[in-house]
Amino acid sequence: MFAKPDTAPAEATHLLHFEPLSAGDAGLDIPCDPTGRVGLDALGEKLRNDYFFARTLIGRLFARPTVRLVRPLGAG
Repeated sequence: MFAKPDTAPAEATHLLHFEPLSAGDAGLDIPCDPTGRVGLDALGEKLRNDYFFARTLIGRLFARPTVRLVRPLGAG
């Protein structure tokens, strides 16, 4: 029996946020589930590569990621 692949929902409700350690550098947001699990199969190639890059550089360029709730457009 095969396990169901880990995939992200069509419209992400949460983002895994990688905060940069240096001021002025850009952070990175990756769609994830409420527990921070990333559906790699649902990501495009660039976003998947960005995720692996950020994950590899935790402690050097990025702080440990946090899970953030996505706010719908127009929500304050």
